[in-house]
Parts: sequence; structure tokens; C-alpha cells
Amino acid sequence: MSRSRESTNRFFRVFCALPEREITAHVSVSFTSLVDLTAIEAIREDAEAAGRPKPSYTAFVVRAVSLALRQHPYANRKVFRSPWRIGGPWLHAFTRADITVAAERDVPGREYIAFVDVLRDADTKTIQQVNEWLAALAGADEESNQQWREFSSLIQRLPWRVSAWILRLPAWIPSMWEQYRGGAVLVSSPAKYGVDAVNASWAWPIGVSFGFVEPRPVVRDGLVVARPCFSVLMNFDRRVMAGAAAAKFFKHVCDLLESAAGLVGDSLDQQAVPEARCGAS
Repeated sequence: MSRSRESTNRFFRVFCALPEREITAHVSVSFTSLVDLTAIEAIREDAEAAGRPKPSYTAFVVRAVSLALRQHPYANRKVFRSPWRIGGPWLHAFTRADITVAAERDVPGREYIAFVDVLRDADTKTIQQVNEWLAALAGADEESNQQWREFSSLIQRLPWRVSAWILRLPAWIPSMWEQYRGGAVLVSSPAKYGVDAVNASWAWPIGVSFGFVEPRPVVRDGLVVARPCFSVLMNFDRRVMAGAAAAKFFKHVCDLLESAAGLVGDSLDQQAVPEARCGAS
């Protein structure tokens, strides 16, 4: 009986409906790269030595992606298709580097539940500000987080077909997408659960994920050495950008992570990004 009740729960119905109708895996392409985190680990250790919270790896990824969006505005776009618009799909350009971050909900028996929140103008935030926002998101509940409160309330108050339809409106209306879903990029990571890498398709044009950080063998100056590394994956919509353009954007993200240039500042002008050793594969 409990299994039957679970299968008809409103959250389950909505969480089935949204990805089934919004994710277009057939237009997705993925790049992966192994990134050396030596420079980032030095920043984290300096912060700890100074008595400040160590920035999370997610904070560095969010910061790097947001700065890369400013350098490559062609990546900051999304294909929209509206059921009531004549003329077919169109490409909408976002003007802000808003980064969406996925957050799981630890609800026993409902392991499919998750939600997203949006860090506005992430390219203007310091690494400490990004880290504080992420920490608040990790511990968010209905009382402290408006996005989760409105999302869960909508599902609980209305019939699931109605709430699912309302929650799909952002996929058709750019202004609603920007308000509730953010921009072009979703950042997610299963790294804290020990996952090494993830390959997925998302409703967002760009999905950036990374895996578990651990010492890995890399070649430096002709020698094999152990360095802290993680695998970064970027899934992108080939309708938004072709492979060469996507590879340039992805390489810039990797360069920023490996060099850590500009990641601890608050200005794009601080990004003197040296040639890095990571690449797309």
C-alpha cells in the first residue's frame, strides 16, 4: 500500500513531468577534462590559515563559469519554443551571468526531490560571497529559501497536472526563465558522495559538473607527479553553439580553474589567464 501511495505523490508526478518534457538529450554534446587543482588548493589553504572559511570547489567552478560567460557571450543563450508563438523556435540571449545551482533535498523515501536556486550576477561576486551563498543554499529549507518555498508550495497546493504546467512556463517564456531558472548554466556536483564523474543532460543549455577531488598522476615537466585533480564535464546544447565555440568556452573555464587567475578577485580585468594544461576530450 505504501508503494502505491508513493507512486501517486504529487512531487513524484511533477518530477516525472518536468524532465520528460524539457530535456532534449538528442541535441546534447559533452566535453570532459581533468583539471589540476594545485593553485586552488593553495588558495583554500591560505584562507584556512587566515582563519577564514575554505571556499568550496563548487564556489570556484561557479566563479570560473560566470567569468567565462562574460568573455564568451555567445554561450550565454538558450533556445526557446513556445506553443502559442508562430514562427518556430528562437535563440534568446541572456545579459547577466546568472548561475543556477542544483540542490538536493534529503527527504527519506523521496530521493528524487531536488530544486535549483540562482546566484545573480555571479561574475561580480567575490569567491567568499559565492561560498557564503552556496553554504546558505546547502542548508536551505522552506522558511529560509524563497525559491524552495514557492516551488514546494505550488506542488502541494495544486493538482499535480496544474502545478507541472505552471512550472513549465519558464521553458516557454524567457522572462520567467530568468526569474525562476536563471540563465544558460546549471552547476551540479555529486563529488561529495564520492562520484568521480557524471555525464547527464539538462534543461539548461549548459550543464557543468565535476567529480571527487583526489591525488591523480599527471605529467609536469616530463615527470609523473601526484596532484589534486577533479574531472570536469560540460554538457551543452549544440543548437546554441557549435563544437569549436563550445570547446573555446570550456577551455577557458578549465584555464581559470587550473591557474586560479581572477577567481579570488571581483573584476574581469584581473584575469591574466596563462596557458593551462587542460583540454577537452
